[in-house]
Parts: sequence; C-alpha cells; structure tokens
Amino acid sequence: MAKKATTLDAVRMHLDNADAIVAAGEVVDLRFKSGNQLSLRAAKLFCLLVQEAGIDVAADKQHCVPLAALNETFHRSADDLFEAIAELHSTTVSVQVAGDRPYTKSGPILADVERETEETAAAEVRFEFSKTLRQVIGDSTHWAAVSRRAVLSFESKFSLRLYLLLSLRAGLRKTSETFEMDDLRHILGLEEGKFSRWPDLRRFVLDRAVAEINHLAGFRMGYIPIKKGRKITAVKLTWGRKDLPELIEAQKELERTRVGRAVRREGKAETIADERAALADSLANAPGWSAIEGEL
Repeated sequence: MAKKATTLDAVRMHLDNADAIVAAGEVVDLRFKSGNQLSLRAAKLFCLLVQEAGIDVAADKQHCVPLAALNETFHRSADDLFEAIAELHSTTVSVQVAGDRPYTKSGPILADVERETEETAAAEVRFEFSKTLRQVIGDSTHWAAVSRRAVLSFESKFSLRLYLLLSLRAGLRKTSETFEMDDLRHILGLEEGKFSRWPDLRRFVLDRAVAEINHLAGFRMGYIPIKKGRKITAVKLTWGRKDLPELIEAQKELERTRVGRAVRREGKAETIADERAALADSLANAPGWSAIEGEL
C-alpha cells in the first residue's frame, strides 16, 4: 500500500510557489477559547511565519526572518509588528487531532521569540513554534494550500478564518458542512455575548465574509441558517468552484491596490442574495458537484 502523503510532503511540493502557504488541516480547524481569537494582523502574521519556516515548520529549531521583510509586508511600525508577535506568543489554541483515539491538544502558537533591539537593515526576528503546533503539523496528513496574496488582502479577521476553513474543504467532493452555533462561534473565537443575536452575526460576520471571499478567493461560499423551532441553532456553510472568468477576475483583484476594493466589491455584487443565487446556480450546473440542499 502506498504511503499516504503528509502535510510536509505538500510543503515540499509548493516550495517554488511564492504565493502558496501550506497549512496543516488540524491547525486550520483549530478552536479558540472564548474571546481569545487572533486579531487580523496576528492571524496574517501566523500564516507568513508558517510559510517562512518552510519544510522545517515541524522541526524543533529556531527560525529567522528579516525584520525588514515583515515590515515591508505589513507596512506597519516595528512596534505594531511585535504586538502581533506577542499575540501569537500568548494565545492558547485547542487543536483536534485525528487518529484511532482522537484527542484535543492545547498550547500556545509560539514558544519563544527574540527580537534585535537595534532596527538595522540586517535585523532579524527569531522564533520557535510550540511543541503543540510542531507535533500536530509533523503528524498531519491533510492540508490546505492557500494564497499568500489572498491572506494579506482580507480586511476582516472572520473572513480570513472562514477562508482558511473552507480552503481545507474546497477540494473535497462535498459542497457543504453544518456547524452547530456554539462550534462556529469557537471557530471564529467569538467571546460570550459578542454578536449573540442572529441578525448581528449575519450582518457583521457572515455576510461580510461571503462578500470578501467571493471577491478574492478561488472558490465561492454561502451559508444557510438552520432553525430548531424558532431559534437558529446551526449554520450550513456552502462552497463551490468558480468558473474561469470568475477565477481570472479574482486574480486581477489580488493584483490591484487595496484602494477602492470595497467599492469594486459592492459594484460586483449588489446584494448578498445575488451572491447566494449565483452560488446555487454554479453548483447545480457543475459536473460532478452535488447541488446544495435547500434554498440559499
């Protein structure tokens, strides 16, 4: 029997692609303790550090990255950058580990960080991933290859979280997955009481994510609220392939400046209802893809 490909094998395959970030599925599926989600800046930095570590991402070693390279990427001051690094150092995450006896493993994202006090042209940031992250990535056999340009383009931390989550599932035969409301809130890292009303969660989290992902990603997404009685208790996330013109347009948008992006996005999709209708039509007519049950 052929050996199953690992996440580290996928990292090797994508080493020559500067736009590809390979993330272990278990890390993509991580849950945050209530109210302990990463800021958008820290979440983007996490993805970049994974890419910088490359094939040694699961190794017990110190990684180095030029401070100038990170500053150039974020267009922020060194202090802003190190605030994001401190977030990764202090944030505890829970990772679901598959196997014969599945279990949950908890720990910080970064175990150790060093910064050079003098910000010279040769200054570096040195960091080590925690044992929790290294073990999970080293044992992983499923992954998502996401676009670095897309990661850096998102303007909502919830859009980025759902982009990573759905990127892991976009290549599968299924086109939807249902999440209980409590689980979805843990995935998003929502603190208790934050967006607790469905209209607020829909408006400020899900609708914004739909608009951003459908504008920038290589796939389309939607969602269906699921009721039990009169209460919405779960959300079915849906996704499907974009056709070639949509893929080309998404790539063009990633190459454009961020200035004016919101206006372009609103002009492209006048309403969230239009986005959902387009997704349903795309899935219904795509060979080999099952249509979404229910009405978008």
